[in-house]
Amino acid sequence: MSHEAPRPSRRPDASMTLITSMLERPLDPGYAAAAERRESAGLPRATSLRSWRLIVFAVIIGVLVGIAAMQLRGSETNRQKTKASLIERIEKEQAVVDSRVGEAGALRSEIAALDAETLRQVSGDLAADVERLSLVAGAVPVQGPGFVVTVDDAPSAGGDGSNALPREETEDTDGEVLDRDLQILTNSLWEAGAEAISVNGQRLTTTASIRFAGEAILVDFRPLKRPYVITAIGNPGTLPARFANGSGGTYLSTLKSSFGIRAETVVRARVTIPAAATLGTREAVPADRVNDSATPTSEGDSS
Repeated sequence: MSHEAPRPSRRPDASMTLITSMLERPLDPGYAAAAERRESAGLPRATSLRSWRLIVFAVIIGVLVGIAAMQLRGSETNRQKTKASLIERIEKEQAVVDSRVGEAGALRSEIAALDAETLRQVSGDLAADVERLSLVAGAVPVQGPGFVVTVDDAPSAGGDGSNALPREETEDTDGEVLDRDLQILTNSLWEAGAEAISVNGQRLTTTASIRFAGEAILVDFRPLKRPYVITAIGNPGTLPARFANGSGGTYLSTLKSSFGIRAETVVRARVTIPAAATLGTREAVPADRVNDSATPTSEGDSS
């Protein structure tokens, strides 16, 4: 009868030898050997974190980081100061330009009055024609019953635009008034019967332009500031109603409901629209001379 040798008992944690080894010997054998060599050489087993070299190195790193942060902050401050200085200079120059434009407008009005008086002495009919054409061309200021449309950016830009979009490719400007908004509104006022229109005091004529440059809306190359006030002179009994019932009223309503743009309309008993800031003709030729130059002659005719 044979007897089998008893098998050695198996450790309960035999399946976790790696974890057991890490718990029993947390220090890697290589590090332990290096520590023993340092100890046999009369040195401490480990390098202290309080070594003066390490402290000096940390101080140097801290100083360099502080200097870099101060330089970055200083450059940002310099940029802000430069920007503020440029804005101040632009505003001062703009005030000078506005003053000169006002003086030029007053001189043009004085010249127009003298011309009208001279023409009346020559021919009453000719003076009436010149006065009518001056009103149409925007060469003189006008007064009369007015209809005022005021639009401004939304309190917070970026409306959801969930309704019908009257503007294409709005991107991040949903809540901002754009140049094409003013173009559509002013054209709608002309269509409704307006006789004269100005935007923030800038008279619109047949040669005037409303365009966008950078972040500013320009009328004849002059920047406008918010809010944008469109003043129109026309028949107070028909102009507001025709505008509200036409494309302009629909467009304005959609801007308010879809993009949150602030808008209001008001009828005034009397408003004043100044003369155009820049007005002139490039070339003027008498009509009879034009007809003569257009008439073919026999000179040089080879037939």
